Amino acid sequence: MRVDEEVNAGLGTSVVCYVGVTFAADVVVDVGLMSGSVRNVTLANCTFEDGASLYVVGWLSDPPADHRADVLISGLELRSGGGVLVANRYPPGSRVTVVDSVLIAEKRVAYRGAYDLGDASACLVLHNVNLTGSVLTIARTQVAAVFRDAVGVLVFGGVALSSRGALYVDGLSVQTALGLCVSVEGGVAASGGSVFAFVDSDFLLCKHAVSVRGAVSVSGSAVALVRSDFASTEDYAVAFDSAVSLADGSMLLAK
Repeated sequence: MRVDEEVNAGLGTSVVCYVGVTFAADVVVDVGLMSGSVRNVTLANCTFEDGASLYVVGWLSDPPADHRADVLISGLELRSGGGVLVANRYPPGSRVTVVDSVLIAEKRVAYRGAYDLGDASACLVLHNVNLTGSVLTIARTQVAAVFRDAVGVLVFGGVALSSRGALYVDGLSVQTALGLCVSVEGGVAASGGSVFAFVDSDFLLCKHAVSVRGAVSVSGSAVALVRSDFASTEDYAVAFDSAVSLADGSMLLAK
């Protein structure tokens, strides 16, 4: 099945499901506007063409504590100038997963102006992500950005984790044209047993692998980069450009 018109999904429904669909225009899934206390979103084995991008948007403000979102993006293929953007807040118990996907951009990805990215661009963007007791996982996914000053994964507006919230990057392969594999713009705040981790990931043909711009504040939580390959990094592997604060038994691990 092929869809050539823009899709705005989610309003008034508790389930959004696309399997094996080819999209030639943007898809916007607004989880915050869906109905029901449990909201399910599935995109499996879908292909995006002609510069189309996928937007998965959570709640702009604190979501109801008795709500939950389960978002699964699996087997996604973007090879024609589009990207994936995941934004905003998700309630406790929510799971947002991007797995077994291929995101390739040969030119700068143009995201919508509402996200105020300016000149920033990347194959995968995490925009103002706030995870309170919820988990965002990126696993077994290939990202390649081969345009000038490329960025593979951009965390824009920083990331806030609390109450055992987690951002896991597991088995990610990122390749750039001597650009930046992962850029965290806006720092990291983690508290209450939360985890921000890169595990078993490969950073290939990049000038810098992971850059964190902005303060890092970790309280009773962990930030870890383990079992990852930085062998083909031209300059630095991991860089923090501001203060790193560790409190209440927190851990910063790079191994």
